[in-house]
Amino acid sequence: MMRIGTMTACAVALGVGCAAHAQTVYSTGFETPNFNLGSANGQDGWLNGSNTGQGQSVSGNFARTGEQSLEWDLTGTFQSFASVRRAMAGQNGGISASTPLEISVWMFVTGNSGANRLFGIYAMNGSTSTLGGTSLGLTIGGDGVVRTGTTWGSTYQGGGLFQSSALLDNWVQVRLTYDGVGGSAAILDSGMNELFSTSFGSVSLANANGGGEWGVNLGTDWFATTDREGLAYMDDLMIRVIPAPTGVLALGAGLALVGGRRRR
Repeated sequence: MMRIGTMTACAVALGVGCAAHAQTVYSTGFETPNFNLGSANGQDGWLNGSNTGQGQSVSGNFARTGEQSLEWDLTGTFQSFASVRRAMAGQNGGISASTPLEISVWMFVTGNSGANRLFGIYAMNGSTSTLGGTSLGLTIGGDGVVRTGTTWGSTYQGGGLFQSSALLDNWVQVRLTYDGVGGSAAILDSGMNELFSTSFGSVSLANANGGGEWGVNLGTDWFATTDREGLAYMDDLMIRVIPAPTGVLALGAGLALVGGRRRR
């Protein structure tokens, strides 16, 4: 029994090692030389989105890694919604359940942000879409409330699905996935422990399947016109396709066959 158990453990480890590597579509930490301090507009393919990207800047004030991050400062006179956007090419061969698209960014929402101030990431079916064209998004409010869904409205008007003070004054990873039909949204802490997740049976992100260009927006929003000042940072954006680790399944089947032969 001990020998069989050890063999299985080694096979699983080998299977993980044999899994296909993730394909990075785009990644950035908002560092030089691709980014200089100041507005992200016009840098590394990023353009102003909603409300001409007001409130944002590439800043050296605070970062998760490196020296710079994307800062959203809504503590001044401008307190509306805004975003910056970047076009992405559709994936050759398409996106499927076995090769899902994953979009993630690390966010730090300061605890002194107003309860009605929201910060989020949004996937869009069009390459030039702004917040109104959201196909899948998630926001974190200054009160630690999470709103998510497959429309822009669901990311600011929708009822909060989750609330935790752990989402404030901490770096957390916000993750969106799309499998060619549906998708999911999740939040993980700095130890990669899942704090929140939910799934959607239908996501309108067809252009990511290879049919054209799609896009990503990083931005800020508000739930009500009061108590909507805020300050947040975004860093280490990663967009990738992650093939399923089929090696584990293949080796598992092989072990089952070996075990059957031994029993016979």
